[in-house]
Amino acid sequence: MRPEEYDTSRLVKVLETERILTLDRIAGALGKPSRITVFRKLAQVGGRASYSHGGRYQTLDRIAEYDQNGLWHFRGVHFSRQGTLLRTIVELVEQSPQGYFAAELQALLEVRVHNALAHLHEAQRLAREQLANQYLYVSATAGARQVETREDALRQAHQGGVTRIHIPDEVGDSMRWLLSVLNEQQRRLYLGLESIRLGHGGDTAIARITGVNVKTIAQGRRQLQARDVTPERIRKAGAGRPPVKRKRRDGPPG
Repeated sequence: MRPEEYDTSRLVKVLETERILTLDRIAGALGKPSRITVFRKLAQVGGRASYSHGGRYQTLDRIAEYDQNGLWHFRGVHFSRQGTLLRTIVELVEQSPQGYFAAELQALLEVRVHNALAHLHEAQRLAREQLANQYLYVSATAGARQVETREDALRQAHQGGVTRIHIPDEVGDSMRWLLSVLNEQQRRLYLGLESIRLGHGGDTAIARITGVNVKTIAQGRRQLQARDVTPERIRKAGAGRPPVKRKRRDGPPG
């Protein structure tokens, strides 16, 4: 019996080691077949394309560490059980009890979502409702219930003494961009500083515009107010995973 052309065993072994690979590296591992063959072989082994970087990266579904939202972020590359960014956004919104603001989705997915949301709304795959100065994106079929739930949550927050602070869209965009280039401690402290600048209700306002958990923002604010900052470490001593030695530079594999 003739051995299978372009055996996938080496590809699987390399993916299990590297965890993500570009399509060019995958083609090399297979022996440089045609592009159609590359995608056919990936389908055979349960490959999954990234929803970021134009789908240029691939992993295996069985090694991806998806979170409760079906997302996996690895070395700055982003994957979803749903595959594409559009399908992922629709699934997240459909499953949400109160829909999503664009800033919340962007913080969750770690990529820009405005063009995708505009496309989904135009194609009537998502509905939207303006609340205050933002659009809330909701299910095309169950959106009324999601809007009502969100309005109740905002009303309760207001009744609890949380002042709704207006942050201009262009400021929010700049804040989200800056967050993407900061490390964990820097993000926490920066958001804590912005909260201090805004005063009462600042934690909630910053959380709303960036999508970052309000507890994280409050932690950064308290650290600044107590001068409890350790510049030498991204995390406090003992927190996070132990350091891993790397023989090559960090970042997505080529």
